[in-house]
Amino acid sequence: MLTLVDRRRRSLRGIAAASALATGLVLAVPGVAQAYASSATGTINTSGAALNVRSGPSSNWDSWRTVADGASVTLLCQTNGESVTGTYGTTTLWDFLSNGGMVSDAYVKTGSDGQVVNSCVYVGNEPSSKTNPRSANGAIDWAFQRYRSSAYENLCLAFVAQAYGWGGSGWYSAEVGGDWESSHGYLNTSGIPPRGALVWYHNSAGTGHVAISLGEGKVIGTSVSGGVGVAGYLDHGSYRGWSVAYFPAAG
Repeated sequence: MLTLVDRRRRSLRGIAAASALATGLVLAVPGVAQAYASSATGTINTSGAALNVRSGPSSNWDSWRTVADGASVTLLCQTNGESVTGTYGTTTLWDFLSNGGMVSDAYVKTGSDGQVVNSCVYVGNEPSSKTNPRSANGAIDWAFQRYRSSAYENLCLAFVAQAYGWGGSGWYSAEVGGDWESSHGYLNTSGIPPRGALVWYHNSAGTGHVAISLGEGKVIGTSVSGGVGVAGYLDHGSYRGWSVAYFPAAG
């Protein structure tokens, strides 16, 4: 049974289609790639309650903060995930916000009931010879469960390895790990690190630094105001590049 919101949306779609045909506009064709905006502004509408901001596109992922009803938010990309029924009907679309978290599009007024910004880009799979125990979203969720913790200071490499489900990385330092990724052709020095990538840095101590990419220029890792936090991928010291989440010596 269609809800009132669904009926209104279907009616608007019909009006838009008729208008497009009348004016000679070309409608999107299924199977043909469509370009979207790189960012957009939306308004949270929950009819009163604060909305949970999740670490990934599911209500099963960690809720590490909330955003108030009526708040304006910036959408950097969108991805499919858990189906949610909310203020604007039922959708599997999730919005990645500028603070590094995700909310269901069912509670965000964007001026459209469909996708409005580019799709979130995920990192490719690590070699099958050393498959990580956790997925990219699982690793990111683990990291957000430790948001603001100072327990991992000076342990950035252990932090990202444990996020992906390993007991340790098997490398002495992030500098050594970054060197290995570079010498084996896994280090990418161009492009914004995709979601789930390991992001590598040099530092003045010579031990290096590493974090996990959230996508769209955001990372989560240690040493953000003295603990685990979200930062821009160029906010740390000397940026080296990004790689797939591959830990060949992990155990």
